[in-house]
Amino acid sequence: MANRLSRSKIASYVADEVQHGGSLDLALQRVAGYLVESRRTRELTLVVRTIEDALAARGIVIASITAAQALDSQLREAIEKTITADTLYLREKVDPSVIGGVLVETPGSKLDATIKRKLLALRRAKI
Repeated sequence: MANRLSRSKIASYVADEVQHGGSLDLALQRVAGYLVESRRTRELTLVVRTIEDALAARGIVIASITAAQALDSQLREAIEKTITADTLYLREKVDPSVIGGVLVETPGSKLDATIKRKLLALRRAKI
């Protein structure tokens, strides 16, 4: 049996590659190949979370942005200014069910400023 790499070693590999100017996409493709080859695809969510944490510890943040419509340049710039990071990658998702506003998730924090959340809060408060 080949050496099994821990999630933290995999995350360190990706963080090292990105920090030294390598391509995040290429490093993630290699990790995906390793996970498939070693039959560890069930760990994918945990591996991704560990990689995001390792990158954040080095000042490289991957932020997931969910909005009802594609972000315009003004909103994208405002989000980039709000998140403190040496390097920031935005992973954007359009989800009409949020109705409006934006959901921003980074390792360790979440900002839900969606209209959907506000409507659900009103429903719970029975106003």
